Order: sequence, then structure tokens, then C-alpha cells
Amino acid sequence: MKRSLVVGAVSLLLAITLVAVDLPAAAPGDATRGATVYAQKCAVCHGATGKGDGPAELVLFPKPRDLTSGKFKIRSTPTLPTDDDLVRVVTRGIPGTAMPAFSVLTEQQRRDVVAHVKTLAAVWKEQPAPKPTAMPPVPKRTAALLELGKQFYADAECLKCHGAGGRGDGESADTLRDEWGYAIVPYDFTIPGRMKAGNTVRDVYRTLRNGIGGTPMPAYGDSLSEEETWAVAYHVLSLAGSRPATAPVENGTVRVRRVQGEIALDPSAATWRRARLQAVPLRTLWLRAKQIPEVRVAAVHNGRELALLLEWDDPAGDVAALGVEQFRDAVAVQFPTRATALHAHGHPEPSYVMGDKDNPVNIWHWKADWQLDVARYRDREDRFAAVVVDDTPFVRGARSSSAEAAVAAVDRHDPVFLTGLAAGNPMSRARRSAVENLNATGVGTLTSQPPDAPVVRGEGRWADGRWRVVVARALRTPNARDAQFSPGEASAVAFAVWDGAERDRNGQKAVSVWQRLVLER
Repeated sequence: MKRSLVVGAVSLLLAITLVAVDLPAAAPGDATRGATVYAQKCAVCHGATGKGDGPAELVLFPKPRDLTSGKFKIRSTPTLPTDDDLVRVVTRGIPGTAMPAFSVLTEQQRRDVVAHVKTLAAVWKEQPAPKPTAMPPVPKRTAALLELGKQFYADAECLKCHGAGGRGDGESADTLRDEWGYAIVPYDFTIPGRMKAGNTVRDVYRTLRNGIGGTPMPAYGDSLSEEETWAVAYHVLSLAGSRPATAPVENGTVRVRRVQGEIALDPSAATWRRARLQAVPLRTLWLRAKQIPEVRVAAVHNGRELALLLEWDDPAGDVAALGVEQFRDAVAVQFPTRATALHAHGHPEPSYVMGDKDNPVNIWHWKADWQLDVARYRDREDRFAAVVVDDTPFVRGARSSSAEAAVAAVDRHDPVFLTGLAAGNPMSRARRSAVENLNATGVGTLTSQPPDAPVVRGEGRWADGRWRVVVARALRTPNARDAQFSPGEASAVAFAVWDGAERDRNGQKAVSVWQRLVLER
């Protein structure tokens, strides 16, 4: 293979290397116990038999690993990964993909899952036990070593894939494919803390020496000396500048503060201006250059109503979705519908991937275009503002071509001309709120609650490259499909964000894992 391919895929390797951190001792994994945990936590993406064909596979890119193939990207060896390698992946997840960190599982549960994974491919019995690559002492970072790394970065044509500045924008970046024919996006070295398997120079060195299975990046151990490998590793890390390289913690707690009086829905109200926001990391399910790294959350209740403020960065406020080429900005909050002790023994909580058949979830989905629809029905005058309309016969009781017709509510339009409304489509009715109240029992089961269901209120404001959205609902409702809340009790919450400018819709979004939700008494 050409040397340009070898070094040009360095970022891919970095994206999938190992963190050199010792794991606590645990008993050997039990594959039988591991199969139970796998079914609860892994099968939704990797499939029941590990072929990477779980229900969530269709909305994920990169695709879930086919665990039956015996090909693993993240390893400390030139061959198969060790048990510790696999445990680290389960523990820390893989940044830049939908693979979350399962640090909430006990060490024993993680080793049990690994034992089960090793039963899914024959290669574990056919090949000898893997041996980690030797790790020499880490040299001191010096100006001379950095200069040497910069030289090899250029001489080996790494910039063809990663670009001169390491932003993943080289001239060959769009041509890279993995062994399964899927495109591979070169890692952007200027982003700190997001390398898929660690952010230390040891991690980068190990990746360079061992290569990355299933990609154009082979092992580099025979092409570079130890000194040259350390030099390239140091140079690559230097491209992120002095910004901290701390990986975000995915599992956190959202505390719901108790307040007095009515809760304002306006995101600019004093209640929310004083609110202390907590960053919740997100994973973009469909790989792209522009990520949505986090949503910032604050929550309050007054004993009667629960409200959450959701804030995230977005350079453009996409509020229209009247044309097939237009996509809205949106945000959603997900709760279990049943009392859930998050991460309790046996992990009874629903799958964070929209629940499962035994554990339904309740989703509050705020949509920017729905907020416009609450004010008035949006029609062709909004989609084609510069087009002259010479007649408007569609509104009952309105004079033809009148301004009244242009802003009429949806239920005043003649259903002959609004076929969805005539057919009883609930999505065609007049909006009561900018928030859709939904339920799901897994991918592909999303269902809107009937029009007479309790209303979830919501209001959003976009300004200065930032969305701020408030969603609110009564703590308790008579609806069995709704999540129920009580002061002093704990539940779980997860979040999702859609970016219309990136053509996000449906399952193409950024999501969080479950967070603990604690309501003050």
C-alpha cells in the first residue's frame, strides 16, 4: 500500500485507538450472563446475533460493527483485541459514533458482555491469544521532535486526507472507503478530546503501530521507527492547540429546582436567565463534519408543573419546512412512562434508543415550524412570498384574494383542498402547541398521542447563533401514556436535537444517553 494511504489514515486510527488506563481487577467474564446484558444494551444496534443488523442500524452511520466478522478497529495488538481492549471500548464508548459509554455497568457486567461477544465469531477459537504491542518509554516532547513529526506528516502525504492543518479536509478525504464500501471521514485533529479511543500520545503511538482493521489504514510499525512514530503522534496532538482534551462524561444528573409561582414559558424570562445550565453530551447518529456536541439543560418545577430549558448552538435558525427541500430545527425530551430507578441492579430502564417493547417511553418533541403554525396556518403565501395570488377560493366565508384568507386558521379551510384534514390525519389539524406528545416502544414505533391528550406546552427563541427552548407539562396527568413526576422522586431523561441546515429529520439527529432526573421536594 502507498505510504500516503498509510499515514493519510492516521486520524482514522486515532479515532479508534485505546486509552492506556489500567482497569480494576474482575473475575473472568461469563458468556451466559453476558448474553443477558447484551440483549438489554447491545442488540438494538448490533443485532441479536451480532451481525450489526439491529433495529437501530438503519439510522446509524458509521454502521454498527458486525461482531461475527472477527474484525475490530480498536485494539492494542496487530491482530485481535485483548479482553481489556474490548472492555475499554464498552466502558468508554467510541466518540464520533453512536456507540455510547457503558461505564454505568459494573466491571463484571462489562467483562461478561465481552465474553459473550467472543462467542459470536469463530476467529477467537482459530487464532492464538493476542499479545499487546510493546510500549517503549514515552520521550519528552521537544521542539525538535515536533518539527520531525511535522516533516513526516508532510513527506508521507498525510495532508492529502487530513489537510495541511489537520482538519480532515484534504483532497482525498472524500474518496476513503472501508472494507464494506462505506465512506470514512478523516478525523479532524483540531478537535480536542474526541479521538475515538483516547487522547494521549501513548494512544496515538499504539494506533500508528497496529493499524486499524477494516480500513485502508494498515499497521505502521514497519514503516516508521519508534522515534518517527512518537514524532508524528506529538505533531498530530499539537494540531488541537492548547485546548483541553478532556472527553465529556455522558452519564449525569439533571436536578429539577423547586420554584414558587407560575413558570414562564418565555426562554428569556427571569427564571431562565438565572438558571444554571448543565451540559449534556450528544452523539450525532449520522456522521458528518458539523457535529452537535451538547445540549445545555436547566429544569424547574412548582409542585404542579415541570419545565425544562434546552439550549444549544446553531448558526442558523431553521424554522420553515414548507418545501420538500426544507428541514426544521427541533429538540426532544424523552422520559420512561413507568417508574424507573436509573442504573439500578439489573438495569431495568428502557433502551435510550426510543425505549423497547417492555419499556415504553414518552417523548416531548418541540418543532420550530410547529411554533409558527400555532400562530397561524402557513400556506403558499409563506412559501412563495413574491408570487402574486389572484384568487383564494379555499377558505369558507373569506372574500377571494383577501388578507383574511391568507392567514386563516387551518380548520376554516375547505377540507376539499386539504386532503389530510379531510381524511382525519392528526398531523393536519390545527396546532394546539409547538410540542408533539409522543410514545415509542423502540425504533419504528413512534406514535403521536390523540388530539385530546394533555398538552405539552413549548416556546423557542433563536438569536445570536443559539436556540433556547422551554417545554412544560403538568407533573401528573390522567393519561396512562404520559410520564408521571412527583417532587422528591427520581426518574430518567434523555435528549435529542435536529439541525435543519444539516438536513436532519426522523432518525438523523444527535442524541444523549439517559440522565438521572431528580426533582426537589
